[in-house]
Amino acid sequence: MSAMQNVRKQADDLRQRAATFWGARNKRERNLLTIAAVVIIAGLFYVLLIDPALSGRAQLEKQLPALRRQAAEVQSLAREATNLKSSAVTSPPATKESVESSLNSRGLKPQNVIINGELVRVQLNGASFASLLDWLTEMQRTARLAVLDANIDGQPQPDTVNANLTLRQQRGEPTQ
Repeated sequence: MSAMQNVRKQADDLRQRAATFWGARNKRERNLLTIAAVVIIAGLFYVLLIDPALSGRAQLEKQLPALRRQAAEVQSLAREATNLKSSAVTSPPATKESVESSLNSRGLKPQNVIINGELVRVQLNGASFASLLDWLTEMQRTARLAVLDANIDGQPQPDTVNANLTLRQQRGEPTQ
């Protein structure tokens, strides 16, 4: 026998027992059982479907004012960010003096500094590589100078390099 036939046979047996049980009851008992079944079904319907919806709705109504405040705050922050973006302060153009002073503050002695519009060319001999990297990071943050071209040659002494750098001052948003 297949599984489907077993299921059908069990369903038929159950149906037969229910019909026998129902037929053995008088009219008054049938009415009471019908009313009890309707009450049980209505109770299950309320407990499983209606009550969760009503309690969820009440909870959401309590949370709604706080969510509206948060949404207004997010919109305000978005407007502020847009305003800051549109009115971004541009860094002043790099000058030979500012580049040389920042190099000297890092202990770097430039051989040559040439500024041509937005381009800055720097030549260093016998410079500390770590100091050079620190200076480049600082210039990227403060003066918004980005490396366009770098020719760096390592020297026999540890942490010493000769470098020819071409930097460009960016005019867009600040880099992080």
